[in-house]
Amino acid sequence: MGNLEREKTEIPCPSCGRSIELTYRDLAGSKREAQCRRCKSSYKFNSSDQSRFRSAIRDFERSQEKFGDMMQKVISNADILIDR
Repeated sequence: MGNLEREKTEIPCPSCGRSIELTYRDLAGSKREAQCRRCKSSYKFNSSDQSRFRSAIRDFERSQEKFGDMMQKVISNADILIDR
């Protein structure tokens, strides 16, 4: 994974509603659960779902890279017209 794994997201506590802050890396498998600091309720993550999420992150990052490459190709291969 690349930069996306460091991005932060929040999920609401299932009990008190307070935000639980995680990174996408946490959701993709570096943590098996996320616990609320206030009331100690938690989410326990399914490892097969985390595996599919890791795969989705990789696919997304590859798509972003391909998008950037193709955009540069369109620009670099464009005819340049200078009106004087």
